[in-house]
Amino acid sequence: MQFRERRRVIQVIRTTYDPALKRGRSTLLGTLDKAVPAVTEALRVACTAEELAEIARYLDGRGGAGADALPGQMREAAAYFRTHRDGAALAFAAEIRGAWEELKEAMREAGFSKEKLRKAAKAAKAIA
Repeated sequence: MQFRERRRVIQVIRTTYDPALKRGRSTLLGTLDKAVPAVTEALRVACTAEELAEIARYLDGRGGAGADALPGQMREAAAYFRTHRDGAALAFAAEIRGAWEELKEAMREAGFSKEKLRKAAKAAKAIA
């Protein structure tokens, strides 16, 4: 089984050997939404029990890449910079700025631009 990450989805692909062609043949079983990766009913029907277990292991291993803990870490970093103004803090700040730019670019590429986030927050505020 193969997982191919695309812009907004994860493709789930089964590779089976085709003796007539004497090579593997890939079959797209379905896709998972990257934002909310859950096995759909269509994917559940297309997969065997072993494949479903492999999908579950893949999703457990993905784990958000630490993104769920990032807001808290950023708040801790803000507190650090409020109390430290030495050379070590300067080097640390330079490294964080580079990582921050990389994160912003990745978020834009994933479809989470600043404008989209503002609209979503405004819509959520209007509902509440």
